[in-house]
Amino acid sequence: MVTDPLFTYYFLKLVKKIDRVKSQTAYSDLQFLFLMARKGWGEGALVEIGSSEGKSAIAMALGSKLSEREKVFCVDPHIEGTKDIFLKNLDMMALSDYVVPIFGFSEEARKSFDKKIRMIFIDGDHRYEAVKKDILLWKDLLIDGGVMAFHDYNWEGVARAVGELIRDTDEFMIEGTTGCTIFASKKITKNRKLFREVRIFNRTKDLVRPWKALEKQP
Repeated sequence: MVTDPLFTYYFLKLVKKIDRVKSQTAYSDLQFLFLMARKGWGEGALVEIGSSEGKSAIAMALGSKLSEREKVFCVDPHIEGTKDIFLKNLDMMALSDYVVPIFGFSEEARKSFDKKIRMIFIDGDHRYEAVKKDILLWKDLLIDGGVMAFHDYNWEGVARAVGELIRDTDEFMIEGTTGCTIFASKKITKNRKLFREVRIFNRTKDLVRPWKALEKQP
């Protein structure tokens, strides 16, 4: 079912260790982020808008670090008081050297950010105007073939913004969904093989307690 045993082993280790980190991010979402960070096409930074306690950031950072690739830039003002927990969780996973926290709002962060991006995961303010602003602020830095993903696409604000600025344009192509995440490629598809793997992951029945399978690994 999964063609990359190393992916399976390290992802299950990840899930087992960070299960206590509070998050509404589903295991299938974490698999997608881990996989794209580790094996996604192109060169460029990984960016996350909205990190909370860091579970999705950890998935991306671990995937990228395993392949000695780019760092993850995490944009979040942490207005709910999660900053210290976020930093503690990064330290727990020995990923502080692979995550660059940007403590501020998306609009503020974008003013000083000029790196090309190969994947951006938007999980900040879910209101329509906020999601729309995030798309418009960051899409020009995304490389052609890069991936823009949105968490909680079942929220009205997210769905509306994605529909207007991603789905109904010639600039992006909706590639699929996983868990509560919808993802699209910019202009051209360069990750078709990985997207097929994502669809395989979505069919697995061992996502509720995936760390059980870790015991079977050598």
